[in-house]
Amino acid sequence: MQILAEFAMKSRGRAVGAVAGFGIAGLFLPPVSIVSSALVALVGLRLGLGQALIVLAIASALLGAALWGASPGTPGPAVLLAGVIQWLPVALLAELLRRTVSWRITLKAGALVAGAGVLLMHALVPDAEAFWVRAGMELLAPLVETGEAAAREDLEAVLADLAPYLAGLLAGIVLLSVTLAMLIARYWQSALYNPGAFGAEFRALQLGPGVSAAAVVLLAVGQLVPSPLAMELAFILGVLFFLQGIALMHALTHGQGMSVFWLVGMYVLMALALPQMFLLLATIGVIDAWADIRRRMGIGRERDAGDDPPES
Repeated sequence: MQILAEFAMKSRGRAVGAVAGFGIAGLFLPPVSIVSSALVALVGLRLGLGQALIVLAIASALLGAALWGASPGTPGPAVLLAGVIQWLPVALLAELLRRTVSWRITLKAGALVAGAGVLLMHALVPDAEAFWVRAGMELLAPLVETGEAAAREDLEAVLADLAPYLAGLLAGIVLLSVTLAMLIARYWQSALYNPGAFGAEFRALQLGPGVSAAAVVLLAVGQLVPSPLAMELAFILGVLFFLQGIALMHALTHGQGMSVFWLVGMYVLMALALPQMFLLLATIGVIDAWADIRRRMGIGRERDAGDDPPES
């Protein structure tokens, strides 16, 4: 993958071609689109927002043309905005990371935007639950065998149960996808221009007790009231602490001189049981935000530009 990054950074034309190519491939295999987002982020991190926007705009036009060619009935706005919607958030966050050199600030900003999107969704759509049920049935009903009325009813029941939480769930997934693209881009940038910097930077991720307290309060309100909206916002913050939990595992493995197979085992478990591992690592991240496990275990941590000032 480093070869791909090196190729894309040779010229603007190559960057546009790589972004558009992986974006088009993502129409058929969605996970591949993360690579295109990472390439946009790499351009932004290395050359600034202006260059990233130029690459984004040209690649968006190419992606729109491919989308229209593959499906001529696609609505005009979808054709015009498909690339912009996919790549603009990562370009903006890449610029923020480039300016602040702080994952803490960047991730907080991403979570703030995701949370604002959820609140806006609830404000603009009077009956959000019915909206999600209708949208889900339109999308998934064709997958149910014709004439299977019971199966359609079961699908509708599942969607009705999930509907109160879907806005937050989707916002959290988008935030995680954007962050993954950013991590890949930062790794590429480090590998090409500053070897070793990414590892130290990622292992230092510490969101702090304030964000941890907000997550705990939202989770408590969501469970005790109960409040689906609070649960949605708690999930978005949970994504951040999931990442901090992963960063802590990397820091412990590196700082204690442990075998890399501990990390391999963690990622294998994530592949096999992601919901359970998400909950476990997010909980570890919340605890670490208060306990600063790295400091307690004598593991040095590079300071993040967004860290709170040290106690005197």
